[in-house]
Amino acid sequence: MNRKKIIIAILAVVIIVSGVSLAVMAGRQYEKDREGPLEGKVKLESVYLAPKVPGRIESVAVREGEQVDEGDTLLIIDVPEIEARLDQARGALSSARAQYQKAKSGATEFDRRRVQAKVDAAESQYSFAKASYRRMENMFNDSLIAAQEYDKIRSKYESARSQLEAAEAKKEDVDTGVRSEKIEMARGDYERAKAAFREAETAYDDRVITAPKPMRIQSVMLQRGELATPGYNLFSGYDTESTKIRFTVPESKMNEFEVGQTHSMEAPFDSRTFRVTLDRIQPLPDYASITSMYPRHELGETVYELYFRPVPGESTGELHHNMTFLLKGAGE
Repeated sequence: MNRKKIIIAILAVVIIVSGVSLAVMAGRQYEKDREGPLEGKVKLESVYLAPKVPGRIESVAVREGEQVDEGDTLLIIDVPEIEARLDQARGALSSARAQYQKAKSGATEFDRRRVQAKVDAAESQYSFAKASYRRMENMFNDSLIAAQEYDKIRSKYESARSQLEAAEAKKEDVDTGVRSEKIEMARGDYERAKAAFREAETAYDDRVITAPKPMRIQSVMLQRGELATPGYNLFSGYDTESTKIRFTVPESKMNEFEVGQTHSMEAPFDSRTFRVTLDRIQPLPDYASITSMYPRHELGETVYELYFRPVPGESTGELHHNMTFLLKGAGE
């Protein structure tokens, strides 16, 4: 029994000594890393492209890994409903425009002749109806015709008079021009038709997916013939104009860095070197802080992210996402 306790005690001592040794080795390695050159990674902002309209993929114009410029066509979606809607809006716009121009220009000479012809015809009918009514009125007063026949003639007379008044009113409207209210009404219809056409045109343009900025295509999610839905990512890639190199630095070394400083960057796997400028400094979340195992004897450190951008005009070569670089001293 005592022998067993001795063995357990020996094992416990060995474990404690091993743990202390590992901690010392880790601390030495950490100090060594802090003294060596800083290692950073190239970071590019991710870009995702999704459609606004549903439809089947008509054609895909790019491949994975391809570099594209802003405005390049990436993909076209086939949406027959939008094409029909655009044709309908175009026809309505043409009709509304013609009505508005007609309202502004007023009546043509042909319109005036046509209205005058209607007035002449109405006057002729009124004259005949009036003469017939006078004769029938005298005969009715002398009790020579029945009241029913007299009422029929009087009705025709009043109808002819109403038609003449309507024709004369139409002629007066044509002679004096279109009222401002009608012009405004026609203009409102025209503006509404223009808005509907712009809406349909925008929806039609949304069939074509273009590159919003220079970027490298990483993934193409759908191919020709497949169904695309609004909001579903069709492409993912990297913004090639957002190149930055990210380093993590402990608080104890932050006095070596200042925003705007120029440093020299070196690629460990080839002979590339170029200058970079410190663009931004920000602390990592609290969980990334370096906390001492012995808080009574050593201070904990906050870890910071440093973002560098190549100096304009520098020849950097092609920089890929997550490529490794080493940082030299300021001003080198």
